[in-house]
Order: sequence, then C-alpha cells, then structure tokens
Amino acid sequence: MNPSTSGWIKKFESIVSQSGLFYNDFNELYLKLRENGFIYGLNIYAPERIIFEHTYSKDEIAKVNLLTGLYHTYACTTQDHNFNAFLKNVLQFYKDLEVSDLSLWDKLFIGSSDASVLERLIHDRVQLDNNLLTRNFNKTVTNSLVFIDVLTFRKHLMEEINVHTYASRLETILVNITYDALNYKVDNNKKDIDFLKSLRESISYIKDDRNHFNLDYRIAIGTNFNAFEKKYFLDIACLAIWEDVFEDDKAHNFVKSIGVDMNLSVDEINDSLYHLVDFNKKHKAEFAVFKTSTPIANFYDNSSKLVMKLIKRNSKRIFKELVQSKDLMVLLTQATTRDLTKEEQKRVQSQLVDIFKTIPSLAIFILPGGAILLPIVVKLIPNMLPSTFDDNKIDKLTENQPPKELNE
Repeated sequence: MNPSTSGWIKKFESIVSQSGLFYNDFNELYLKLRENGFIYGLNIYAPERIIFEHTYSKDEIAKVNLLTGLYHTYACTTQDHNFNAFLKNVLQFYKDLEVSDLSLWDKLFIGSSDASVLERLIHDRVQLDNNLLTRNFNKTVTNSLVFIDVLTFRKHLMEEINVHTYASRLETILVNITYDALNYKVDNNKKDIDFLKSLRESISYIKDDRNHFNLDYRIAIGTNFNAFEKKYFLDIACLAIWEDVFEDDKAHNFVKSIGVDMNLSVDEINDSLYHLVDFNKKHKAEFAVFKTSTPIANFYDNSSKLVMKLIKRNSKRIFKELVQSKDLMVLLTQATTRDLTKEEQKRVQSQLVDIFKTIPSLAIFILPGGAILLPIVVKLIPNMLPSTFDDNKIDKLTENQPPKELNE
C-alpha cells in the first residue's frame, strides 16, 4: 500500500475486509496509536497488518494511522463494518467540521469517489506545511493535533453535537495545559521560551492572577470530558513537560495534579508517565528531532487559524457590533501601534466577551480557558477588517463624483 498515490484508501478497505478489524475496541485502538507515536504527533509505525512496500515517510505513516483511527472508531462505536457507510459518514463529519474551503469541496465532489475525496482530506489534515520550499526546512511536517479528529468523530457518532465547537473545546484545553506545562519546566530551551512568551501575552488579557485563570480549565477537564479525552490530555501534558518530569519533583507533581483534577487513578497517571519514558528510550533519535522542532507550538498555530476562520465567517456581524462600541474601536486601533495597559486590556477583554455572547459561532471564546485566544483576536481583527481601523484611508472617487472642496 502506498499512501502517496491514489487508490490507497481502497487498498486499505481490501486489507481490513480480508483480515478483519485490527483492534477490538476503542481502548485497544488508543493504546496502539499511542505506541505507534500517532497520539504524540510523532509517527514511528503504522498498524502491523499494513504491509510496507517501501520506507514510509512520517506523513505517509500519519495518513495510515489517521484512517485506521477513524475507521476503527466508526466500526467499534456503531458496530457497523461497512466501509462505504463509513466513508459517507466521515465525509459528512469533515464537511461539518469545516476543515476545507468550500471551493475545494466543490472541486472534489464533482466526479470524485468518496474514497478519493477522503484521500485528499486526510492528506490536508496530516500536513502542517504544504509549501514544498519551506517544508524542506521543517523537520516536523505532521499535525500533532490531528487525533482531535478521532476523538470528535467518536463523540459525533455517540450523540448529536456541533463538531466544530467540540473540536475547538478540545484544542482550547490543550493550549491551556501546554501553557501550564511550559511554565512548570525548570529549564526551557529558546523555542520553549519564545512559545511561552506568546502564550504569556494571552494571559495578560485574562487575569493578573494566573492561578485563578487555571481554575477555569481545571474545573472543565474534571467534569466536561470523557475518559479517553482525559487520557489524551494527560498524555499531551507529559509530552509538553517530559524533559524534566522525571528529574524535577515540581514538574512531576504538575502532571500528577492534572491527573488528579481529572479524577484519574494513580495507575492511569503512571501509565501516561511511564509510557512516554519508554517511548523516548525506544525512539530517542527520532524523539530528539521531534522535540527540537517544538511541536507543541502547533497548538497555538492551529488556534490562530481557527480564530482567523471564525472572524472571516462572522466579519459582518463583528463589524456591526464594533461600530456600536467606540471605546473598543479606539483600543483595538491603538493596539496596532502600541502595547495596551493592563486596564485597557481588561476593557478590551470585557467588551469582546460581550460581543461574542451575541454571536453563537464565537461562543468558543467564552468557554472555560477560551479567553487564552483573545489576544489572537485583538491582533487579527484590525488586519482582517482593515478599513474599519484605518483612519488614513483614502476614499476612491466614483467616475461622476467631483472631489470635495477644501474649507477655507
């Protein structure tokens, strides 16, 4: 099977139809995907039943692991092994998730089979950088967050949800956990420090007391998520802090505290800790390259893309609300040329939250931990609605409109 050529999903279908399911339930699926490195965003192995015809690249392995995760999630949750039914369901799921531009969907659906459409979608989902020039300098080309697709798909199969909002909630929790993990690290490298600086900008828009900020998402992770989502959160917390977690008691206690807040047992907490140590020992060279590329920063990058999409989609409504708030307009304009004071930041936060409450699709920003995305909003709104914030804009004259006379 060659995941870089067309027809590989149909090949996967033939393999699974002949051999049966690779895994018996979602728990076994999760453990195997973690063992393969997929949970961490570092793809070392594909499932054992997939025969390698050549040496797979990381993104090729990621494609196989993602398809394996999605199909087995469907089969184990619905007890339906029909591959065509799976294809139709997962394509509708991705359409609802809005991960591709509508223009792309239109092109794909015209004369394309369901398997071909999913091949293109999976390719887009695992790639962080589709630019061939810059990709040559990017050691980590797979999307570390893509397991969120699997968790959200499972939730979607179990009950009716807004898949876009649900996936956003998972990502927001991960951003918050990552921020805390990097804060607890004793000796951050330069890339960690740069990333931490970006996140600290976010904290200034939330609360002066960081512990109070933590309380929101700590409460959420203990009550609002299922066992597998909690396990994923804990595995990512270990990943974010792994360099010090077994040498520094404070870092070790951070991971344990995350587990306790999620009501996980000591055995469950130790399982995440010990598995990452074992994974690192087995794949030390690959893991070292992976960590130096700071994959955790992908969380923040993906959040920026999410915010940009939400602002674009709701630009008219946002503009309507903004023009009714002169104070907010002034502050957002000034934020493009200078740093706002603490008091001004609080005013911006308060007024933005009031606006988001009136726009249902922006509710992600008022969920526990969602305020960490507000500084991204502050930076993006002036760029995406430029004419609103450009006091020096020169109005174009219509063909028959004379210029206004200057007042003497």
